Amino acid sequence: MSSWLNLNESLNNLKGQISNFANNVLAETEEGLESTNESCEELKRICIEKEHEIENLKKINEELKKNI
Repeated sequence: MSSWLNLNESLNNLKGQISNFANNVLAETEEGLESTNESCEELKRICIEKEHEIENLKKINEELKKNI
C-alpha cells in the first residue's frame, strides 16, 4: 500500500512541476508579445511620420517645378 502512496505523491509532484513549467512558458510568451506589440506600435508611428514627410516633400517638389 505504501508504494501506491509514493506513486501518487510522485505523480502529484510531477503534475506540480509541469504546471509551474507551463506557467513560466506562458508568462515568457506574454512578455514577448508585449514587447512585439510595442515594437509594432513604434513602427506604425514611424511610418505615419515618414508618410507625412513624403507628402511635404511632394508639395515642395511641385512648388519647385512651378518655379522652374
